[in-house]
Amino acid sequence: MQKFIVLPFFYFGFSCLLLSVLPTAYSQSFETEQLLRFADSLFQEGDYLNAAHEYRRYLFLHPDADNRDLVQFSLAAAYQNAGKLREAIETYQKLINTYPQSSLIPKTQSNIAQCQLLQGDKSTAIASLQQFQSDYPKGDLAPRAQFTIAMIHMENKEWEAASRAWQQVSIKYPQTPFAEMSSRLAHTVQHGTSLPRRSLAIAGLFSALIPGLGQTYSGRFSDGLQSLIVVGGLAAGTAYYIDQEQYEVAIPVGIVGLFFYAGNIFGSVQLAKIFNRQQEDNFLDGLRGQIQTSNFFGALSPRSTDVPLVRWQSRF
Repeated sequence: MQKFIVLPFFYFGFSCLLLSVLPTAYSQSFETEQLLRFADSLFQEGDYLNAAHEYRRYLFLHPDADNRDLVQFSLAAAYQNAGKLREAIETYQKLINTYPQSSLIPKTQSNIAQCQLLQGDKSTAIASLQQFQSDYPKGDLAPRAQFTIAMIHMENKEWEAASRAWQQVSIKYPQTPFAEMSSRLAHTVQHGTSLPRRSLAIAGLFSALIPGLGQTYSGRFSDGLQSLIVVGGLAAGTAYYIDQEQYEVAIPVGIVGLFFYAGNIFGSVQLAKIFNRQQEDNFLDGLRGQIQTSNFFGALSPRSTDVPLVRWQSRF
C-alpha cells in the first residue's frame, strides 16, 4: 500500500524536473542560434567589427560547438573585410592549427595569401598562392590563385610576367569562368611593353641644346615655351650687360640664367618620367576596369561555401 502511495509523488517530481529542464535546454539552443544569426546579420550589413565581437562571444560561450571552425572562419573574414589584416591572418592561422582536418582549410590558406597581398607583401603573397596551387591543384580556388598571381605582376607593371601568368590560367583551367578573361588579358597586357615612351636622356639633351625643347618633346608645349622665354631672356640680358661692360649686373643675371638653364634640363627629365608613368597608369587603369567589370571578385561572405579570394573592389 505504501508503495502505491509513493509512486504518484515520484512521477510528479520527475515530471516537474523534466518540465524545468526541457525549456532551459530549448532556450539555450534558441539563444545560441540567435547569437550566431545576429553575428551573421551584422556581417551582411557591413558592420564587420561588431560582427567579429559577436563571433568571439559565440566561441567563448560555446567552446564545444560542432561548427567552431566555420565560426572561426567567419571571425577571420570579418577582420579581413574590416581591414584588420594582421588579426585576420592570426585568426586564419589559428583555424589551421586547431582544425587541420576542416574542409575550410583550402579557403583559409587562400585568404591568408590575400591578406598578405593586401598588406603589400607581394612576394610572400605570390609564394603563398603558388604553394596553395601546389597543395590544391584541382581545387575550386586554384584558378583564382593563378589569376591573382597575374594581377600582382600587373600591379607591379611587369607586363610580360603578367601575360605568362594569365596564359597559365587558360592552359591549366580552360573550363573555368576565368579562362576566357585570362586569355583576353594575356593578349592585352602584352601591349604594355610597347607603350609610348620618352627617353630621359633625349629629353635632357634637347633641353640642353634648346631650352624648352625637352618639355615639348614630352608633350608639355606651354612648359617648353615658358622655359625658352625665361632662359632665353636671361641669356640675352647677360649678353647685353656684358656688351655694355656692366659686369656687376651681367654676372648676377648670368648666375640666375644658369640656375634656370639647369632647372630647364632637370625639369625636362622629370616631365619625361611623368609622361612614361602616365602612359603606364592609364594602361593599368584600363586593365583594372576589365577585371572589375568581370565581377569575379567581391567582399568575403562569412558562411558561404564559395568564398572569393580577393576583394578587388575595395582593395588594389
